[in-house]
Amino acid sequence: MFAWHHEATASRDDEVDRFGRWAPTYDDSYLQRLVFEPVQRATLEAASRELPRPQCVLDVGCGTGQLLRRASASFPGAGLVGVDPAAEMVHQAAESLPAGIDARFVEGSAEDLPFADASFDLVVSSMSFHHWPDQHQGLREVCRVLAPGGLMALADAFVVGWLLRLAFRAAGNRDRFHTPEELDQMLARAGLRTVGRGVLPRMGGSVQVVVSRVAGGGAD
Repeated sequence: MFAWHHEATASRDDEVDRFGRWAPTYDDSYLQRLVFEPVQRATLEAASRELPRPQCVLDVGCGTGQLLRRASASFPGAGLVGVDPAAEMVHQAAESLPAGIDARFVEGSAEDLPFADASFDLVVSSMSFHHWPDQHQGLREVCRVLAPGGLMALADAFVVGWLLRLAFRAAGNRDRFHTPEELDQMLARAGLRTVGRGVLPRMGGSVQVVVSRVAGGGAD
């Protein structure tokens, strides 16, 4: 057990370091236009259909703050907070924040969110979930910081179809990617119930936005 924990910690630290090195040029990546931007827009659209006027929004795995910058237009007046385990990403997000957008960025992990219980009514996460070392604990933390009836909009790549199953298995990271049904079960165990799902076009059906709500908090 100790050896496994040590290896998992090392892998997590390596990944955080990699994103830290990427931070200065992250916004210039071709992935922004091809993947991240459309996924972020779809995440915000899915969230706004269920919760048009959130008061406090948290982005878990915020990177350089691109999603929250877009959220400022989607949810004017909402308090915006981003959290990321890479200190360089947090610094870059704060430095690149345009004037007139009120947001703050905090270093921290999904598994140990540095916020009080029931602090947010909306949590978003875009293409970050497969980087969480302990996804079950991360989802429990999201449920903890959400207010009663609060909403989560999570976008990620999912295992759909036999070809993707083989690809993820060959890459050795099948445990970080899930079928939609597996995620629904994980959400339920964390205290969240799925209330909607959207599939992004032109991405092979694998990238989806899953919207869930704190169990027992409001109508579907």
